[in-house]
Amino acid sequence: MDKFKAYNVQFSGLNEGEHDFKFQIDQSFFDLFEFNQDFNQPSIQVKLTLVKKSTFMELHFWHQGTVLLECDVTNDEYTEDVEGDMDVIVKFGNEFDDSDDEVMILPYGEHSINIAQLIYESILLSIPNKRVKPNLSEEELDLLDQFSPFDKEENSDNNDSDPRWDELKKILNKN
Repeated sequence: MDKFKAYNVQFSGLNEGEHDFKFQIDQSFFDLFEFNQDFNQPSIQVKLTLVKKSTFMELHFWHQGTVLLECDVTNDEYTEDVEGDMDVIVKFGNEFDDSDDEVMILPYGEHSINIAQLIYESILLSIPNKRVKPNLSEEELDLLDQFSPFDKEENSDNNDSDPRWDELKKILNKN
């Protein structure tokens, strides 16, 4: 956990109420994790609002920034805006438990919380699965249509229906 030391948030000396923290996330943050990254040049600002209460804490994460992605259609790189938020409630108990996505339990006596994993998950969830650069040319769109697995005529408002479904509809209408 030593490599994530910069993402420890000390809460023991804080008064009850709201406290704001900011983190700048770049490639060095993602290098701390061992995974195959499918984006490049992340530049993301993370804001954490910690609301300390007498017996628990609320963590509100919000992030906004950009990553460089490869377009699924053209294989060209493009810059994608990413934005997201996440809320986590932190309670105290006998042992650490982060099995719930919305509630984390810290052992009694803890004075800080490491938020690196929470930031990591929040950012990864905001990166789109379907990656299409925003300004495809007419030529690229035509190619996409040409090799589409769907036939445009099939998708038109053709009232030709499958006879098997017609028979099933007759049964449904009888009841």
